[in-house]
Amino acid sequence: MQIRFIDAGTVSGLRSQSIYHGLGYAQQPTTPDTIVLATPGTPYMCVGYFQDVEHELDMNYCRLNHLPVIRRETGGGAVYIDQGQLFVQWVFQQRSLPVRVDLRFQLFVKPLIETYKFFGINAYYHPINDVHVDGKKIVGTGAATIGNGEVVTGNFLFDFNYPAMVEAINVPGDDFRAAVRRNLRHYLTTMALELDELPARAEVITVYRQQCEKILGVKAVAGEFTHEELRQMKRIEEKFQRDNWLYQTKRPPVRDKLFKVHLGLWIGQCHREVAGKTIKALVTMKDDRITELLLNGPEPAATLKEMADALVGAPMDKALIAQRLQPLLAAEKRPAWTEVIFRTKELQQQQTGHGTLARSN
Repeated sequence: MQIRFIDAGTVSGLRSQSIYHGLGYAQQPTTPDTIVLATPGTPYMCVGYFQDVEHELDMNYCRLNHLPVIRRETGGGAVYIDQGQLFVQWVFQQRSLPVRVDLRFQLFVKPLIETYKFFGINAYYHPINDVHVDGKKIVGTGAATIGNGEVVTGNFLFDFNYPAMVEAINVPGDDFRAAVRRNLRHYLTTMALELDELPARAEVITVYRQQCEKILGVKAVAGEFTHEELRQMKRIEEKFQRDNWLYQTKRPPVRDKLFKVHLGLWIGQCHREVAGKTIKALVTMKDDRITELLLNGPEPAATLKEMADALVGAPMDKALIAQRLQPLLAAEKRPAWTEVIFRTKELQQQQTGHGTLARSN
């Protein structure tokens, strides 16, 4: 068995997104399963199909820093992308991949993991769609049906511009931004951080190709894009550059904010109005436990600190939160504080419900 293997080299930011869309829309029953590798040559922010771009990003920062924004046709969150990443894109026939999406992710990450291990990075699968190194994310993946193609995407993360990502997102204040900065640094790693010396891009591709052949049991044969695939890429690029595509999703203004660092790590800031006073909780939640908590409200500063100290390390469970607050707050105040702290978990549950669905043209 053979598979088409395309090293697209360094491409524009727009082309790095249009490749897998174009291949999906151009796919026919006779199109070979295809693996594409591409390096974005220009930085950009990429947002998911369901996102309101002005809610998610600081568009003024993006404009001033000449950072284009691209809305893809698949779900997921906003992410900063540049030449420090090597994209890996599978566009396969439906029959070539497991039906269950979790099994697709497991298959997709195997050659990524083995390639990382070859270069001395102890990578491992973190369900459902991440690859971690010592508890830190190094690969995030996505899956979708685009046209007739079954698409799975991921990357090799050579390096990452943490400051650009932190500054480009739209956050409700300095405390939130500081929490994102701190946790992104702590829980997202790169090849540059894990290795004393970075391997050459060509060497990584060679090893990855060998691992794909071994794991998939196929011969990876160098190929090129067809005329129809290139035509579909150009069509997608034209659509992605239109304002009515970028700004098509509009959501009502909200005060509460949620940010995902990786699948198990979320940062949320939520508010409640109680008797004319605002109470606010900035929660960092890792694997359903509160790891950081900053509270603001009419209570004395010492009481707010006691409340936070009592909850850091606790499971994100509404009844338990109320129980731990009982010695510190009057009975009439506990429900509102319990709700505002637990709200981050509710937002996380709502967001993960969107998945990675594709949308047709």
